[in-house]
Amino acid sequence: KHLRHWYMPDVQKYVVRILWMVPLYAIQSWLSLRFHNARIYIDTIRDLYEAFVIQSFVYYLVELLGGEERLTLSLCNRDAALGEHGFLLNKCLSSWEMGAEFLAQCKWGVLQYVVIKTVATLLTAVLEPLGLYGEGTFDFGKGYVYLSFALNCSVMYALYCLVKLFHATKDDLTKPVNWHPIGKFLCVKGVVFFTWWQGVLIFFLREHGFIADMGHWDADDIAYALQDYLICVEMFFFAIAHSFTFTYTEYLPPGLSPQQNGVGGPDGRGRGGQRQGWDTDGTRGGSGLYNGVPQRESTNTSGALNATLNNEHDDDGDEEYRPPVIRTLHAPMGFRDALWSSTIPDETISDIRRLRNGVSDKVRDEATDAGMISMSCLQNAESI
Repeated sequence: KHLRHWYMPDVQKYVVRILWMVPLYAIQSWLSLRFHNARIYIDTIRDLYEAFVIQSFVYYLVELLGGEERLTLSLCNRDAALGEHGFLLNKCLSSWEMGAEFLAQCKWGVLQYVVIKTVATLLTAVLEPLGLYGEGTFDFGKGYVYLSFALNCSVMYALYCLVKLFHATKDDLTKPVNWHPIGKFLCVKGVVFFTWWQGVLIFFLREHGFIADMGHWDADDIAYALQDYLICVEMFFFAIAHSFTFTYTEYLPPGLSPQQNGVGGPDGRGRGGQRQGWDTDGTRGGSGLYNGVPQRESTNTSGALNATLNNEHDDDGDEEYRPPVIRTLHAPMGFRDALWSSTIPDETISDIRRLRNGVSDKVRDEATDAGMISMSCLQNAESI
């Protein structure tokens, strides 16, 4: 339904990538049961997509909050304590300055997991046929121990960065429009963590003799098969949760119900023409785009964006609050174009290249040169 109601392409492409996680988990778990001898390769690909989903969720939050530039300016006004790290972590991590550095560090944190997971997947494919992988064994002469340690450290840091960004922006995700961030956050983390802890429990039972050999399958094979079978069943319930939490109705234009919506054709043009509640004068990014933002009082997500708040000052001279602007199309993008835009992660590849050496001074300077940090932002940061 998202692909046929493609009104917010900058946001919905990440939603679709997240939604693909559930069917992919189910299909790949079934394939692992069906093609038992190839299980290690199939499960590795499933785990690789998990890294992609965590990264997509971070980018999804950024777009909901108006994009990287708007979010950077907003973060500059936050408490500097949000950039501090807790006990022990502050011994190995320096504080992140709120603004461009904070956002870049959060992005780098999830992108490093994508890169490390990709490398680990390739190494697994190379080491397994050579007998040098040793899955499930703690033999220091095998690659499993080292890859598992690196992956566990990487995923924990990626999730830490995700939580840091979520904690810094959670208020903006509920006001003036409630995007139900808690439910979305739990859905994404639920699939990742629930299946992981389930696997830990299953292999704990195996180690203590509760799972034994059966026929031609040894205890390890039974444990992996049980994990894959349970995932196939559980994804049905996660699919229901995702369908309600990441509903396409959140991204419909104002005044347009699902029943009124026309379905876009293959040429990218929708049916129905102009809708009630659209501002044809305020466009951004070219013709066919609606420069709409939610009213401050609105909490209705089915008509996501209501009107443009102008840049005025009140009687006291303070600048009026302006919610984030989300690019919205006048007509839904065509199904094929929507599918293509949700498939190719251009922004991920670009950011991996930009942040390949970490968050250096060069990256901060590039953010400044792009106009992401204004003088007002710096003054607000100094006042915190």
